[in-house]
Amino acid sequence: MRTPPYTGSKDIGGDLVAEPNTIDHDELRAGSYYWARRCGAEDAEVVQISDVFGQDRQFWSVAVMGSDQHHSLSEFSFLIRLDEP
Repeated sequence: MRTPPYTGSKDIGGDLVAEPNTIDHDELRAGSYYWARRCGAEDAEVVQISDVFGQDRQFWSVAVMGSDQHHSLSEFSFLIRLDEP
């Protein structure tokens, strides 16, 4: 699997930390898989954009691989779209 791309840096407490490029929510595709990071988390995980609750974008959710729970798109930063998990 590929790791997320990093460009630029951010000064956090005197340390330079790589800041990832993120994918805008308008560019997400239902049914696609992504490397994503939960807001406030350090580790990225593989997720799928789900339209199980409706095909309109307002009903899309995030399904985390290995879990049956769905989360809001706003809870994640999306880093890379994957061809297949």
